[in-house]
Amino acid sequence: MRALSRLLTELLPSAQRSVGGRLRGDALLKPLVLVVIVVLVGPDLFALVELTTLPEVLGATLFVIAFAVGFELLGVAALKWFRRLLLPPEYLMLVHMRGQPLAVAFGVLFVAAHILFLATLLATLCLLSYVGALALGQLVA
Repeated sequence: MRALSRLLTELLPSAQRSVGGRLRGDALLKPLVLVVIVVLVGPDLFALVELTTLPEVLGATLFVIAFAVGFELLGVAALKWFRRLLLPPEYLMLVHMRGQPLAVAFGVLFVAAHILFLATLLATLCLLSYVGALALGQLVA
């Protein structure tokens, strides 16, 4: 848009004045040449403009779609990893054994103990980071 406005200001006769204030000889010729080119090119000019903007729009769209698909795949992989962390498949196999109630009970017990262990580990890490932040605050103050 800036290039178009610069081109139009350069082609207008008011911008073609020389130092003495008179019009240069080609001041009226440049807009005439531009009009002749547009008339001769005709609808091909609009097709050219459309064909130059179409790849730009498609390029931006494909770029955004590629990132969205990548984030979706990363999210699905992260959710699968998180599920395997919280509920290990070995314990879930015991829970899915419908014919043996003792195996199901042991599976539920293992899953509960595993989740309790992870919650304890997370609470310990949070507590350690809080204590570390307090100690750092005391050192700075």
